[in-house]
Amino acid sequence: MYLDETAWVAIAFILFIILVWKKGSQAITSLLDNRSLLIKNELDQAKSLKEEALEELRQSLQTQKNISEEADKTLKEAKENAKRIIEEAKIKSSEIIKRKEDQAEQKILALENDAINNIKKITGNIIVESSKIYINDKIDKEENSNLITKSSSEIKSISIN
Repeated sequence: MYLDETAWVAIAFILFIILVWKKGSQAITSLLDNRSLLIKNELDQAKSLKEEALEELRQSLQTQKNISEEADKTLKEAKENAKRIIEEAKIKSSEIIKRKEDQAEQKILALENDAINNIKKITGNIIVESSKIYINDKIDKEENSNLITKSSSEIKSISIN
């Protein structure tokens, strides 16, 4: 069997392709496998980073929620404290006003009593002085002495009882 040159070139070309394919396919497969491992590692790393980012986001949202709830709680407590302080201030101020009113009433009563006592004292002095003047002008000495004796006995009898 004799083959012409074209057939030998075709056979050599096919053998060349087969040999190149056997040797080259391992290198190409190795390169592609390495590249796929690199891509897989990058995807795993990206997935891991995504999960970490989502976890950080969840924690941040939880922290924000906790802070918001704490702020609301603090604000509510502050409002309640303010209301309580206002209530206490109203009660204390009404107590102070009541006490001041009572003190003013007591001062007024004391001043009224002092005024009444002063009026009684002045009235008593006026009566005594006018009695002295009347007695000196209208009653003679004998009647005066009888009157003094009679008054002394009445005073003694009143003080003994």
